[in-house]
Amino acid sequence: FLILSFSTDWRFSKARSDELIQAMVRARKNVAGASIESSHGHDSFLLPIPRYFEILTTYMQRLALDLGHAT
Repeated sequence: FLILSFSTDWRFSKARSDELIQAMVRARKNVAGASIESSHGHDSFLLPIPRYFEILTTYMQRLALDLGHAT
């Protein structure tokens, strides 16, 4: 699982994302999380924010690599 939060997101706060991450860790789930600085609030995920794309790209590449080893 990948849980991302944006610093100014009023709909899904960083605190709530942190709660989800901790719950998943307690449940022994494989989870990664990051908080991304943005001044665009909830719509930040719609914008080309370099840090967002770096994290998402790295996560997807690792997922693809892991899935490739599973076959």
